Amino acid sequence: MGAEWRQGLFTPKHPEKYVGDLEKIVFRSSWELEAFEFCDNNPKVLKWASEEIVIPYSMPTSKGGVRPAKYYPDLYMEYKNVHGKVIRDLIEIKPFKQTKPSRSRNPKNKMYENAVHMKNQLKWEAARAWCAQNGMNFRLLTEKEQFS
Repeated sequence: MGAEWRQGLFTPKHPEKYVGDLEKIVFRSSWELEAFEFCDNNPKVLKWASEEIVIPYSMPTSKGGVRPAKYYPDLYMEYKNVHGKVIRDLIEIKPFKQTKPSRSRNPKNKMYENAVHMKNQLKWEAARAWCAQNGMNFRLLTEKEQFS
């Protein structure tokens, strides 16, 4: 996966596989674009969607309380594995850097990056629980993995 960041609307070549609004398939990075192309073109992918599933989670407030929030995972994918079994995955595509606590020496950067990391952890914890209740797997996909 390249590090180039791009955004735009994605038009599938196989719209019958897409579950959701075909006019609102937005990729927010070159990594998401690569994932969408993989889903659209791979014959083992039966169905897919982007940001069509909503998962509620609780976000701490600066005053010590919590507020309800919504998480829209990047990708839903339903595919057949090598044994022919249908697998349903919910996938978040993130830079690897955002999956770990900050290593920055700059205090402002470190505080911001750790806040992003904490928010991501809350989202992913909620997604794992939601997936367990709905017979799905939750996976993180970073630049360290590839689709091809």
